[in-house]
Amino acid sequence: MRGTFREAAGRYWHEYTRMRTAIFLLLGILIIVLIGSFVPQQNTSDPGKVAAFITAWPNLNVLFADLQLPLTQVFVSPVFYVLLGLLYVSLGWCVIRRARALIMRTARGYKRTPQYWGEWGSWLFHSSFFLLLVAVVWGKATGYQGLVTLTQGQSFTNTPAAYDTLQQGLLFHGNYAPFTLRLNSFEATYASNGEASNYVSNVTVLDHGRKVETKDILVNDFLSVNGVNVYQQDYGWAPTIIVKNPAGQTVYDGSIQFFDDAGNIGNKALADGVLKVPDFGYTIAGASQAVQIGAKMSFFPDAKVVPSIGTNGSIDTTNILYGPGGVAPRNPVIEMQLYVGNLGLDSGAPQNVNQLNTSGMTPYFSNGQVIPITLGQTLPLPIETKNGKNVDFTISFPSVTQYSLFQVNDDQGVLLVYTSFILIMTGLLTKLYLRPFLERRQRKRRQPITLDRRWSSDSSGEPQTPEREPASV
Repeated sequence: MRGTFREAAGRYWHEYTRMRTAIFLLLGILIIVLIGSFVPQQNTSDPGKVAAFITAWPNLNVLFADLQLPLTQVFVSPVFYVLLGLLYVSLGWCVIRRARALIMRTARGYKRTPQYWGEWGSWLFHSSFFLLLVAVVWGKATGYQGLVTLTQGQSFTNTPAAYDTLQQGLLFHGNYAPFTLRLNSFEATYASNGEASNYVSNVTVLDHGRKVETKDILVNDFLSVNGVNVYQQDYGWAPTIIVKNPAGQTVYDGSIQFFDDAGNIGNKALADGVLKVPDFGYTIAGASQAVQIGAKMSFFPDAKVVPSIGTNGSIDTTNILYGPGGVAPRNPVIEMQLYVGNLGLDSGAPQNVNQLNTSGMTPYFSNGQVIPITLGQTLPLPIETKNGKNVDFTISFPSVTQYSLFQVNDDQGVLLVYTSFILIMTGLLTKLYLRPFLERRQRKRRQPITLDRRWSSDSSGEPQTPEREPASV
């Protein structure tokens, strides 16, 4: 019984550590990588896009989460880690077994044939590929990766608290390169179909307030600062909103970042945003604490009027609705649905800055009406006083800019990745070109020597010297 179990285990281990098994495991990992390339990933992609994907595909996301492969977290999923671990063991043992066999052949004076050098090339290719996998994991474990959103004119200092999202490796030393990044300007160009053909962020790098360099960051042209790479990942709209309470005090003044709409991921003609005003500084009649203002908003950079049909079938000119047009800011309009009450910020529970919790709030308009506000407009809205009278607070939309989403990477495994790639190519070239070259040379050396046809034999079979040709005059 013990012998049968040992034999079965041996066969399983031999099959598991074959290169064919490693290839199948690698294909599984590549499929997960492809999913992660097309599906926005938490902590590495635009948070708005992640939320939009979950909203658009809730059932699909739950299904894969039940299979231990959540679509928005594939690179930290149990399935990915299991496949990666199995691949490391399988490929690692295969490399060790081949190396042991080649070393024994070399030590025993194995003849240096083309087959011998081909085997060394094959081993170098597979061992370098294993080293490449180690380099990737080492880089992730010893570095960090984060997302930073900057509106034109804003600056970012490379500290943990300044990141929107941040992932640190288990072996990260905790030292952040000291630099500040300021977004000077952002510009996007669009193709005829409305998609962005290019977008570029002009940034200035500062070191303790001293200007180091100014550079344009493009999708395929990143910025490197003290070993830290800054990539242009995405961009979006950032309209400025100003809110004043009935006393005329400015209670909110800032640029709000709008993210792609759930049904229009990647389409900058429509974006969603959230307004939160926790310090409105005004108490509604009958309330025990100051009111808080919130709004769910949609932004159209080039809004188009959508006709509203009344109950009698005619166009209602008093109810103006808007829809997405182009991507250039020719007619910027914000549609907002206002809420009043308690934003829930004092509950102690973490909140998503891009979502509005309306559980403790009521719609400002009883019918949930959505109101538009155009660029440059100041919208007066009535609110009831303690004495039962109505006074106005205002919401203004004075300007619109754009923001850039940057991905910041500190990867200590880059040099090892490049080294692995060079070794992979060396092994591949040895296998594909050096071995055939040596085989051709070997065949040429083995070809028999043919006699010159000018030599002839007499009847006795002895070779006769050819007649000498007369010398030319």
